[in-house]
Amino acid sequence: MKKNNFKNIIVGTGFSAAISKLIIGKDSLVIGNYDHKIFLNNKDFFRRENIECNKLFSKKVFSFGSLNFTLFKGVFHDHFGIGGNSNIWGGHINLKKFSSKKLYCFERKGINFQKLDFKTTGTKTNNLKIKQMQNKKNKILNIDDFNIKIKNGFIHYFYSKNGRIFLGIKYPHKKKINEIKVKRIFLCTGAIQLLDLLYRSKLLKDGDLIQFSEFEHKFILKFTFSKFEKNCTTIRYHISRSIGHFLGFQYFSNFLKLLKFLPICIDQNFYKKKKKIKLILKNNTLEEYNFNKNSYSKFGDSIHYCDLKINGIKINNFLKKVNPNIHGFGMPFVNQIDPGPISNDIMLDILKKLNILGLNENK
Repeated sequence: MKKNNFKNIIVGTGFSAAISKLIIGKDSLVIGNYDHKIFLNNKDFFRRENIECNKLFSKKVFSFGSLNFTLFKGVFHDHFGIGGNSNIWGGHINLKKFSSKKLYCFERKGINFQKLDFKTTGTKTNNLKIKQMQNKKNKILNIDDFNIKIKNGFIHYFYSKNGRIFLGIKYPHKKKINEIKVKRIFLCTGAIQLLDLLYRSKLLKDGDLIQFSEFEHKFILKFTFSKFEKNCTTIRYHISRSIGHFLGFQYFSNFLKLLKFLPICIDQNFYKKKKKIKLILKNNTLEEYNFNKNSYSKFGDSIHYCDLKINGIKINNFLKKVNPNIHGFGMPFVNQIDPGPISNDIMLDILKKLNILGLNENK
Protein backbone atom coordinates (compact mmCIF):
# COMPACT_ATOMS: atom_id res chain seq x y z
CA MET A 1 0.00 0.00 0.00
CA LYS A 2 1.40 3.35 -1.05
CA LYS A 3 1.57 5.92 1.73
CA ASN A 4 1.30 9.69 1.28
CA ASN A 5 1.08 12.59 3.70
CA PHE A 6 -1.73 15.15 3.61
CA LYS A 7 -2.78 17.85 6.03
CA ASN A 8 -6.56 18.44 5.89
CA ILE A 9 -8.79 15.88 4.18
CA ILE A 10 -12.50 16.54 3.64
CA VAL A 11 -14.47 13.33 3.09
CA GLY A 12 -17.73 13.71 1.19
CA THR A 13 -19.41 15.07 -1.92
CA GLY A 14 -22.41 16.93 -0.49
CA PHE A 15 -23.38 20.27 1.01
CA SER A 16 -21.30 19.96 4.21
CA ALA A 17 -18.17 19.03 2.26
CA ALA A 18 -18.68 21.97 -0.11
CA ILE A 19 -19.15 24.52 2.68
CA SER A 20 -16.11 23.13 4.52
CA LYS A 21 -13.97 23.48 1.39
CA LEU A 22 -15.18 27.04 0.78
CA ILE A 23 -14.13 28.03 4.31
CA ILE A 24 -10.84 26.12 4.62
CA GLY A 25 -9.77 26.93 1.07
CA LYS A 26 -6.55 25.75 -0.56
CA ASP A 27 -5.17 24.05 2.54
CA SER A 28 -7.48 21.06 2.07
CA LEU A 29 -8.29 18.19 -0.28
CA VAL A 30 -11.81 16.88 -0.89
CA ILE A 31 -12.12 13.14 -1.48
CA GLY A 32 -15.40 11.49 -2.41
CA ASN A 33 -16.74 8.79 -4.66
CA TYR A 34 -19.08 9.69 -7.52
CA ASP A 35 -19.04 6.48 -9.51
CA HIS A 36 -21.14 3.63 -8.13
CA LYS A 37 -19.44 1.19 -10.53
CA ILE A 38 -16.71 0.79 -7.92
CA PHE A 39 -19.20 -1.26 -5.88
CA LEU A 40 -20.33 -3.61 -8.64
CA ASN A 41 -19.10 -7.19 -8.28
CA ASN A 42 -17.64 -6.29 -4.89
CA LYS A 43 -18.75 -8.77 -2.25
CA ASP A 44 -18.07 -6.27 0.56
CA PHE A 45 -20.85 -3.94 -0.65
CA PHE A 46 -24.47 -4.39 -1.58
CA ARG A 47 -27.25 -2.23 -2.94
CA ARG A 48 -29.97 -1.03 -0.54
CA GLU A 49 -33.02 -0.14 -2.57
CA ASN A 50 -35.16 0.36 0.55
CA ILE A 51 -33.27 3.56 1.46
CA GLU A 52 -32.77 5.01 -2.02
CA CYS A 53 -34.42 8.33 -2.83
CA ASN A 54 -34.79 9.35 -6.47
CA LYS A 55 -37.12 11.80 -8.18
CA LEU A 56 -38.23 11.64 -11.80
CA PHE A 57 -36.14 14.59 -13.01
CA SER A 58 -33.31 14.57 -10.44
CA LYS A 59 -29.95 12.86 -10.75
CA LYS A 60 -30.37 9.11 -10.33
CA VAL A 61 -28.26 7.67 -7.55
CA PHE A 62 -28.04 4.33 -5.76
CA SER A 63 -27.32 3.31 -2.21
CA PHE A 64 -24.40 0.96 -1.78
CA GLY A 65 -22.91 0.15 1.58
CA SER A 66 -21.76 -2.29 4.22
CA LEU A 67 -24.83 -2.28 6.48
CA ASN A 68 -28.37 -3.45 5.90
CA PHE A 69 -31.30 -1.55 7.40
CA THR A 70 -34.40 -3.23 8.83
CA LEU A 71 -36.94 -0.48 9.46
CA PHE A 72 -40.52 -0.53 10.75
CA LYS A 73 -41.56 3.02 11.67
CA GLY A 74 -38.35 4.67 10.52
CA VAL A 75 -37.55 6.19 7.14
CA PHE A 76 -33.97 6.79 6.01
CA HIS A 77 -32.62 8.01 2.69
CA ASP A 78 -29.11 7.57 1.36
CA HIS A 79 -28.49 9.95 -1.54
CA PHE A 80 -25.03 8.74 -2.53
CA GLY A 81 -23.19 10.81 -5.15
CA ILE A 82 -22.15 14.34 -6.04
CA GLY A 83 -24.39 16.85 -4.26
CA GLY A 84 -25.93 14.45 -1.77
CA ASN A 85 -29.27 15.72 -0.51
CA SER A 86 -28.72 19.07 -2.26
CA ASN A 87 -29.95 17.30 -5.40
CA ILE A 88 -33.43 16.92 -3.93
CA TRP A 89 -33.76 19.54 -1.16
CA GLY A 90 -35.65 22.82 -0.97
CA GLY A 91 -32.54 24.88 -0.18
CA HIS A 92 -34.09 26.63 2.83
CA ILE A 93 -32.11 28.30 5.58
CA ASN A 94 -32.95 30.24 8.74
CA LEU A 95 -30.73 33.35 8.91
CA LYS A 96 -31.72 34.25 12.49
CA LYS A 97 -28.24 33.65 13.92
CA PHE A 98 -26.18 34.89 10.96
CA SER A 99 -24.34 38.17 11.41
CA SER A 100 -23.91 40.46 8.41
CA LYS A 101 -20.25 39.40 8.31
CA LYS A 102 -21.16 35.71 8.09
CA LEU A 103 -23.75 36.41 5.41
CA TYR A 104 -21.23 38.36 3.34
CA CYS A 105 -18.77 35.47 3.66
CA PHE A 106 -21.22 33.16 1.88
CA GLU A 107 -22.68 35.75 -0.50
CA ARG A 108 -19.30 36.42 -2.03
CA LYS A 109 -18.96 32.67 -2.61
CA GLY A 110 -21.97 32.87 -4.91
CA ILE A 111 -24.85 32.05 -2.54
CA ASN A 112 -27.96 34.21 -2.95
CA PHE A 113 -30.44 34.30 -0.07
CA GLN A 114 -33.83 34.73 -1.73
CA LYS A 115 -36.98 35.85 0.10
CA LEU A 116 -39.78 33.27 -0.05
CA ASP A 117 -42.66 34.41 -2.22
CA PHE A 118 -45.24 32.61 -4.33
CA LYS A 119 -44.18 34.63 -7.39
CA THR A 120 -40.44 33.91 -7.22
CA THR A 121 -39.89 30.72 -5.21
CA GLY A 122 -43.41 29.28 -5.15
CA THR A 123 -43.26 29.24 -1.35
CA LYS A 124 -44.12 31.32 1.70
CA THR A 125 -43.29 31.06 5.39
CA ASN A 126 -44.45 32.28 8.78
CA ASN A 127 -40.82 32.98 9.70
CA LEU A 128 -39.38 35.88 7.72
CA LYS A 129 -35.83 34.85 8.63
CA ILE A 130 -36.19 31.76 6.44
CA LYS A 131 -34.83 32.24 2.92
CA GLN A 132 -34.00 30.01 -0.02
CA MET A 133 -30.36 29.54 -1.05
CA GLN A 134 -30.02 30.03 -4.80
CA ASN A 135 -27.28 30.27 -7.39
CA LYS A 136 -26.80 33.14 -9.84
CA LYS A 137 -29.37 31.59 -12.20
CA ASN A 138 -32.09 31.68 -9.52
CA LYS A 139 -32.05 27.90 -9.14
CA ILE A 140 -31.91 26.13 -5.78
CA LEU A 141 -28.29 25.90 -4.66
CA ASN A 142 -26.42 22.73 -5.55
CA ILE A 143 -22.82 21.72 -4.86
CA ASP A 144 -22.13 21.86 -8.61
CA ASP A 145 -22.52 25.65 -8.38
CA PHE A 146 -19.27 25.94 -6.40
CA ASN A 147 -17.06 24.27 -9.01
CA ILE A 148 -15.14 22.45 -6.29
CA LYS A 149 -12.52 19.91 -7.32
CA ILE A 150 -13.24 16.51 -5.79
CA LYS A 151 -10.72 13.69 -5.99
CA ASN A 152 -12.62 10.57 -6.99
CA GLY A 153 -11.96 7.98 -4.30
CA PHE A 154 -13.91 5.86 -1.86
CA ILE A 155 -12.92 5.85 1.82
CA HIS A 156 -12.94 2.22 2.94
CA TYR A 157 -11.80 2.83 6.50
CA PHE A 158 -9.79 5.04 8.82
CA TYR A 159 -7.86 4.41 12.01
CA SER A 160 -5.60 6.18 14.47
CA LYS A 161 -2.11 4.97 15.37
CA ASN A 162 0.51 6.77 17.44
CA GLY A 163 -1.54 9.93 17.26
CA ARG A 164 -1.69 9.95 13.46
CA ILE A 165 -4.70 9.26 11.25
CA PHE A 166 -4.64 6.81 8.37
CA LEU A 167 -7.19 6.53 5.57
CA GLY A 168 -7.72 3.52 3.35
CA ILE A 169 -8.87 4.74 -0.06
CA LYS A 170 -10.01 2.80 -3.12
CA TYR A 171 -9.46 4.75 -6.32
CA PRO A 172 -11.25 3.82 -9.58
CA HIS A 173 -9.37 1.44 -11.87
CA LYS A 174 -7.00 0.44 -9.07
CA LYS A 175 -7.27 -2.96 -7.45
CA LYS A 176 -5.45 -2.23 -4.20
CA ILE A 177 -6.44 0.11 -1.40
CA ASN A 178 -4.16 3.12 -1.11
CA GLU A 179 -3.36 4.11 2.49
CA ILE A 180 -2.50 7.70 3.29
CA LYS A 181 -1.46 9.44 6.50
CA VAL A 182 -3.20 12.72 7.33
CA LYS A 183 -3.09 15.36 10.03
CA ARG A 184 -6.85 15.98 10.16
CA ILE A 185 -9.96 14.57 8.58
CA PHE A 186 -13.36 16.16 8.31
CA LEU A 187 -16.11 13.59 7.85
CA CYS A 188 -18.84 15.24 5.77
CA THR A 189 -20.73 12.18 4.62
CA GLY A 190 -24.46 11.69 5.14
CA ALA A 191 -25.78 9.77 8.15
CA ILE A 192 -26.02 6.40 6.39
CA GLN A 193 -22.58 6.54 4.77
CA LEU A 194 -21.10 7.69 8.09
CA LEU A 195 -22.45 4.59 9.84
CA ASP A 196 -21.11 2.44 7.00
CA LEU A 197 -17.67 3.99 7.38
CA LEU A 198 -17.62 3.55 11.16
CA TYR A 199 -18.60 -0.09 10.71
CA ARG A 200 -15.85 -0.78 8.14
CA SER A 201 -13.40 1.01 10.45
CA LYS A 202 -14.34 -1.47 13.20
CA LEU A 203 -15.67 1.29 15.45
CA LEU A 204 -19.13 -0.30 15.62
CA LYS A 205 -19.78 -3.76 17.01
CA ASP A 206 -22.75 -6.06 17.55
CA GLY A 207 -25.10 -4.79 20.25
CA ASP A 208 -24.23 -1.12 19.75
CA LEU A 209 -27.19 1.25 19.97
CA ILE A 210 -27.51 4.05 17.41
CA GLN A 211 -29.80 7.01 18.04
CA PHE A 212 -30.95 9.97 15.94
CA SER A 213 -33.43 12.77 16.64
CA GLU A 214 -35.59 15.13 14.58
CA PHE A 215 -38.40 17.61 15.15
CA GLU A 216 -41.98 16.46 14.63
CA HIS A 217 -42.94 17.10 11.03
CA LYS A 218 -46.08 16.97 8.86
CA PHE A 219 -47.32 17.85 5.37
CA ILE A 220 -50.85 19.32 5.36
CA LEU A 221 -53.02 20.17 2.34
CA LYS A 222 -54.53 23.67 2.63
CA PHE A 223 -55.85 26.65 0.74
CA THR A 224 -53.43 29.47 -0.07
CA PHE A 225 -55.54 31.92 1.97
CA SER A 226 -55.54 29.69 5.07
CA LYS A 227 -53.90 30.98 8.23
CA PHE A 228 -50.62 29.45 9.31
CA GLU A 229 -50.86 26.93 12.13
CA LYS A 230 -49.72 28.34 15.46
CA ASN A 231 -46.72 27.14 17.48
CA CYS A 232 -44.84 25.64 14.56
CA THR A 233 -42.49 26.70 11.76
CA THR A 234 -44.15 26.46 8.34
CA ILE A 235 -42.90 26.52 4.79
CA ARG A 236 -45.92 26.77 2.49
CA TYR A 237 -45.57 25.35 -1.04
CA HIS A 238 -48.00 26.48 -3.70
CA ILE A 239 -49.38 23.37 -5.40
CA SER A 240 -47.48 24.32 -8.58
CA ARG A 241 -44.16 24.35 -6.69
CA SER A 242 -45.11 21.22 -4.73
CA ILE A 243 -45.50 19.29 -7.98
CA GLY A 244 -42.14 20.57 -9.20
CA HIS A 245 -40.43 19.63 -5.94
CA PHE A 246 -41.97 16.16 -6.05
CA LEU A 247 -40.76 15.65 -9.63
CA GLY A 248 -37.24 16.89 -8.84
CA PHE A 249 -37.21 20.37 -10.45
CA GLN A 250 -34.68 22.51 -8.57
CA TYR A 251 -36.29 25.74 -9.79
CA PHE A 252 -39.78 27.22 -10.09
CA SER A 253 -40.72 26.02 -13.58
CA ASN A 254 -42.49 28.51 -15.87
CA PHE A 255 -44.64 25.65 -17.11
CA LEU A 256 -45.82 24.80 -13.60
CA LYS A 257 -46.43 28.49 -12.86
CA LEU A 258 -49.42 28.13 -15.16
CA LEU A 259 -51.10 26.42 -12.19
CA LYS A 260 -50.69 29.46 -9.93
CA PHE A 261 -54.40 30.28 -10.29
CA LEU A 262 -55.21 27.25 -8.12
CA PRO A 263 -55.74 28.31 -4.47
CA ILE A 264 -54.17 25.12 -3.13
CA CYS A 265 -50.96 24.66 -1.20
CA ILE A 266 -49.12 22.17 1.00
CA ASP A 267 -47.82 23.29 4.38
CA GLN A 268 -44.62 21.71 5.65
CA ASN A 269 -44.90 22.10 9.42
CA PHE A 270 -42.04 21.64 11.86
CA TYR A 271 -43.13 21.35 15.50
CA LYS A 272 -41.14 22.05 18.66
CA LYS A 273 -41.46 18.50 19.98
CA LYS A 274 -38.66 16.11 19.10
CA LYS A 275 -38.82 12.41 18.35
CA LYS A 276 -36.06 9.83 18.36
CA ILE A 277 -35.22 6.54 16.75
CA LYS A 278 -32.94 3.81 18.05
CA LEU A 279 -31.25 1.15 15.97
CA ILE A 280 -29.35 -1.87 17.22
CA LEU A 281 -26.50 -3.51 15.32
CA LYS A 282 -26.91 -7.25 14.73
CA ASN A 283 -24.38 -8.91 12.44
CA ASN A 284 -24.19 -6.38 9.59
CA THR A 285 -27.75 -5.09 10.01
CA LEU A 286 -29.09 -2.03 11.82
CA GLU A 287 -32.54 -2.94 13.07
CA GLU A 288 -35.09 -0.60 14.57
CA TYR A 289 -35.02 -1.05 18.35
CA ASN A 290 -37.98 -0.92 20.76
CA PHE A 291 -40.31 0.62 18.18
CA ASN A 292 -43.99 1.13 19.00
CA LYS A 293 -45.99 -0.70 16.34
CA ASN A 294 -49.20 0.99 17.54
CA SER A 295 -47.81 4.49 17.06
CA TYR A 296 -48.85 6.52 14.03
CA SER A 297 -45.71 8.61 14.25
CA LYS A 298 -42.69 7.57 12.24
CA PHE A 299 -39.14 8.88 12.23
CA GLY A 300 -37.42 10.41 9.22
CA ASP A 301 -40.18 12.33 7.41
CA SER A 302 -38.14 15.53 7.49
CA ILE A 303 -34.95 13.79 6.25
CA HIS A 304 -33.18 15.55 9.14
CA TYR A 305 -31.20 12.78 10.85
CA CYS A 306 -29.63 14.77 13.67
CA ASP A 307 -27.65 14.41 16.87
CA LEU A 308 -26.20 10.95 16.29
CA LYS A 309 -25.37 9.07 19.48
CA ILE A 310 -23.58 5.73 19.76
CA ASN A 311 -24.34 3.95 23.02
CA GLY A 312 -25.42 7.31 24.43
CA ILE A 313 -22.22 9.12 23.38
CA LYS A 314 -22.57 12.05 20.99
CA ILE A 315 -20.79 11.42 17.71
CA ASN A 316 -18.46 14.42 18.15
CA ASN A 317 -17.22 13.03 21.48
CA PHE A 318 -17.14 9.48 20.10
CA LEU A 319 -14.73 10.49 17.32
CA LYS A 320 -12.68 12.69 19.64
CA LYS A 321 -11.87 9.62 21.72
CA VAL A 322 -10.53 7.90 18.60
CA ASN A 323 -8.40 10.91 17.71
CA PRO A 324 -8.95 14.61 18.56
CA ASN A 325 -8.10 15.51 14.95
CA ILE A 326 -11.11 13.64 13.57
CA HIS A 327 -13.97 16.08 13.07
CA GLY A 328 -17.40 15.84 11.52
CA PHE A 329 -19.83 18.19 9.78
CA GLY A 330 -23.41 17.68 8.69
CA MET A 331 -26.73 16.52 10.14
CA PRO A 332 -25.42 13.71 12.39
CA PHE A 333 -23.06 16.17 14.09
CA VAL A 334 -25.56 18.89 15.06
CA ASN A 335 -28.29 18.98 17.66
CA GLN A 336 -30.90 21.11 15.92
CA ILE A 337 -32.11 23.91 18.21
CA ASP A 338 -35.04 25.41 16.32
CA PRO A 339 -37.61 23.51 14.21
CA GLY A 340 -37.35 24.15 10.47
CA PRO A 341 -34.43 24.13 8.02
CA ILE A 342 -31.21 22.49 9.17
CA SER A 343 -28.71 23.98 6.71
CA ASN A 344 -28.21 26.96 9.04
CA ASP A 345 -27.25 24.66 11.95
CA ILE A 346 -24.76 22.87 9.69
CA MET A 347 -23.16 26.05 8.35
CA LEU A 348 -22.85 27.68 11.78
CA ASP A 349 -21.39 24.48 13.24
CA ILE A 350 -18.79 24.34 10.46
CA LEU A 351 -17.84 27.99 11.00
CA LYS A 352 -17.56 27.54 14.77
CA LYS A 353 -15.36 24.44 14.61
CA LEU A 354 -13.09 25.74 11.84
CA ASN A 355 -12.65 29.09 13.59
CA ILE A 356 -11.48 27.24 16.71
CA LEU A 357 -8.98 25.31 14.57
CA GLY A 358 -7.83 28.52 12.86
CA LEU A 359 -8.82 27.16 9.44
CA ASN A 360 -11.10 29.92 8.17
CA GLU A 361 -9.30 31.52 5.22
CA ASN A 362 -12.11 34.08 4.88
CA LYS A 363 -11.32 35.90 8.13
